[in-house]
Amino acid sequence: MQFTEEHDLFRTAVREMLIKTVQPHYDEWEERGQFPGHELFPEFAKLGLLGLEYDTAYGGEGADHWFTVIACEEFGRLPGNGIPMAYNVQANMATPSLHEHGSDELRRQYLAPAIAGEQICSIAVTEPDAGSDVAGIRTRAVRDGGDWLISGAKTYITNGVQADWLCLLVRTSDEGGYRGMSQVVVPTDAPGLTVSRSLKKLGNWCSDTAELTFDRVRVPVNNTIGEVGRGFQQ
Repeated sequence: MQFTEEHDLFRTAVREMLIKTVQPHYDEWEERGQFPGHELFPEFAKLGLLGLEYDTAYGGEGADHWFTVIACEEFGRLPGNGIPMAYNVQANMATPSLHEHGSDELRRQYLAPAIAGEQICSIAVTEPDAGSDVAGIRTRAVRDGGDWLISGAKTYITNGVQADWLCLLVRTSDEGGYRGMSQVVVPTDAPGLTVSRSLKKLGNWCSDTAELTFDRVRVPVNNTIGEVGRGFQQ
């Protein structure tokens, strides 16, 4: 693979933006324990960083994968891993499944604002008793008419303190193991959803990490990403 002139121009633009908007404030944000996501992500969006390979219909760039590689290389030049972690959760972890499998309505309501940097999102999988073993998750969504009622807890959720919505992995049936799990978009202002703790870490302090509690949180079944019961496979 040879980078094109367009790739090189993009690399220069990303590097200059990070030098201007991130590096001068990094130590301050580390001391504060949180970066200003709703101020910073719109700056990332100006360069298309939050939707590089996504469909232009939702504000994405429709770019090739090498633009993502370049972006990650440039974020890796920063003096710490907190901002790169927060960026990658937004751009490369919380939104890909929604882009690939979500309904048009869900993508317009949640994906497009995330690509524009108007909303912060997070992927919520890890639980107090289920980390690397995703098959062990217990947070459950029970059908109630046209809604899900969600109860349980998640922990070590990057961007969880500032997030406007979650890509949440929950159990939606009694099938064991990796079966019977679904991905659901959950707005963080839904009644019953609370940030029970902002977790303190050994490093990467400016990347906020949350413990979340769900107490019969009600969201529409239509907020399910893709097929019910296929959340792990997606």
